[in-house]
Amino acid sequence: MSVFFIIAALFGRITEWEHFPHYGGGSGIIARGDVILAATSGGLLFSHFSEAEDQLVADSGWTSPGKLSYDRVSHVTYDDSGNLWVSMNGGGIDMFTPDGRKTHFNQIDGLPLNLGIIQTLSDSVIYAATTQGLCIREFGFFETFNTLSSGGGLPSDNITCLSPSDSGLYVGTTAGLVFLCKSADPGQESSWIPQSIDPVSVIAMEWQNDTLWAATAAGLSLKPPGQPWEKEVLFPGGNISSLAWGSGGLAVGCTNQSFILYQGEWHDYHSNLHGNALTGLVWYDGRLCGVLANTYADNRLSGAGLALLLESGGWRRTFPESGPVSNDLRDCTILPDGSVWVSSNRAAGSVFAGGQWQSLNQFMTSTSQCFAICPSGNGIFISAIGFGLDWLSWQNETVETTIHLDSNDGLLSDRIFCAEEGNANTVWFGHRTLLETDASGVSRLNWTPGDVTSVSFVGITGADGLPSKEVNAVLPTGGRYSWVGTDGGLASVDGNLQRVLETYTSLDGLPSSLVTSLSMDRSGILYIGTASGLAYLDNGIISEVDEIDAGIMALECDNFGSVWVSTIDGLKRFFRATGIVEEYTSFNSPLIECTIYAMTVDSDNGYLWMATDHGFWRGQLESSLSGDGSAAVVYPDPFMPGRGDILGIAGIPNTPAAIHIYDLRGSLVFKLSSSGRDDIAWDGLNRDGNPVASGVYFLQLDQAGSEAGLLKFALVR
Repeated sequence: MSVFFIIAALFGRITEWEHFPHYGGGSGIIARGDVILAATSGGLLFSHFSEAEDQLVADSGWTSPGKLSYDRVSHVTYDDSGNLWVSMNGGGIDMFTPDGRKTHFNQIDGLPLNLGIIQTLSDSVIYAATTQGLCIREFGFFETFNTLSSGGGLPSDNITCLSPSDSGLYVGTTAGLVFLCKSADPGQESSWIPQSIDPVSVIAMEWQNDTLWAATAAGLSLKPPGQPWEKEVLFPGGNISSLAWGSGGLAVGCTNQSFILYQGEWHDYHSNLHGNALTGLVWYDGRLCGVLANTYADNRLSGAGLALLLESGGWRRTFPESGPVSNDLRDCTILPDGSVWVSSNRAAGSVFAGGQWQSLNQFMTSTSQCFAICPSGNGIFISAIGFGLDWLSWQNETVETTIHLDSNDGLLSDRIFCAEEGNANTVWFGHRTLLETDASGVSRLNWTPGDVTSVSFVGITGADGLPSKEVNAVLPTGGRYSWVGTDGGLASVDGNLQRVLETYTSLDGLPSSLVTSLSMDRSGILYIGTASGLAYLDNGIISEVDEIDAGIMALECDNFGSVWVSTIDGLKRFFRATGIVEEYTSFNSPLIECTIYAMTVDSDNGYLWMATDHGFWRGQLESSLSGDGSAAVVYPDPFMPGRGDILGIAGIPNTPAAIHIYDLRGSLVFKLSSSGRDDIAWDGLNRDGNPVASGVYFLQLDQAGSEAGLLKFALVR
């Protein structure tokens, strides 16, 4: 058993990984030839200027897995040999030669542990600005210099930007600017010369001929040749994010505006930036190009694409359409037509249908903190915290109508954090509070989807017996009943009677009373994720899963006899029948980090979808429920009916079928006629209702259009 566990943990059963990033959160931009390259939170974005459209057009992108070793690109540059250097905040450095060969630099090469690379400069010496010091590679290995190893010469370990000169290197930090003399020993304090500007965070530096400009949190300064630093007192702006010098003058990118110093005068350009920051600027063929980021998003996860300054003085923005609208994703779901929906913390949500992504922003009452998303009828509900619900109808891969519901319509409150469909006419919503006095708990909606006149809500709160009014998960078992996970325990509620039927806490066997997530398999076993591990409820008895004892963020049963578990330690897959746990981390899978906020399984096609702060991920499972029978499998295998498992068949059409199960002697032990794939189920009892013995069995499938024949499996008591 232990050997099998190790193999499963290392290799797992996800055979292919696909990443759907958002390329909109920019950190920098450069131009080379006819190509404009942008460093974004989703990877490296390639675009070009279209003279006919008078805008920047996004063409393609590099991300991870794929071309890049990591997705959050912080800086991009070319050296004199034509090598492309890609700095990644959390992933080290990738260098691509002109013929496409890649070299990756990480901790083995001497870079700091967290690989927070902000900028790379390459000449005869390679310099890397990192969040843990300045790294210098002169003899094949990076050496890191911080405040301690520089003898106090560096004012901060967090290096924000670099700018070379003939006599040395200007080093910007979060605590001021210093100059490192060429050939000086970086380990000596005297080698670092403090610059007389405000000792605050240095945002960017740029040479204008022989004059060096430095943007800081306090403003804009310049150092003319042979002169001391001086403050640019005439600069009319603030909140600087970027600098660029070119034929059109010195350009300064700020939050919600930009300025150009041309012929001694400052000119303001702010139209159509909508509160975003111009985090990168470059002059291309006499035109100013920029990359934008949302100023309120961590790590620029939900930026606002590319921008081109028009001759009329306004900015024209371009939004990459190759992925979801943001990387900071929070919830996901699938509609019966196969469309995949995902919500975002900062940019509403997206739908993936017909191989294309569509933004939901224009349909939402608010685009901020959109957490819960779930089906209802021929559409979906999506919540924005503090604004209630928006229902979007979905026909022919198009959102046709919208309906808004809030506390005025009967919701307990407008702060909805989780939602699940009960049946065709019910949806359950979980609330959390902002203030202690806020109403909270669960709300159940009864309605005919799309008919606002049929809306009817009931609420269940702490006063009705909920262990806590802070709700983290809801899992309906139809229209009337639902399981509710709260900060104080698990509850079963009756929506018709508006009461709590039973509760479970750590005193009843839960690893923690803080219940974070819920999921149920096809045999009716309820899996319970808590702040301290995983448990399951079977026939009123709580059993703790010893193999998974980390805090859990999300659960999803896959209908193949296992449950997927997102934990603070990584993604795990638990097979209850055998106790086997598969593990997926950033070390043994392409997952960039371990934080997965939500998952949904497309069992028909065999996909696991994952919503993360690094965009949307899709894993190909070892099999799918649908198929022509040529790759049919019995699951779970081994089959352990004594633990509540139900036998099923994957990889076959969803059409009527006849099932015959035989033992090794060829004796018929069970037969079943089903109307479809989902009705195929065997509980391990023979035709007389008695449990069959452990051993090897054969399943004969007779089904029109199926190539499946005799399938072998093991049954263990």
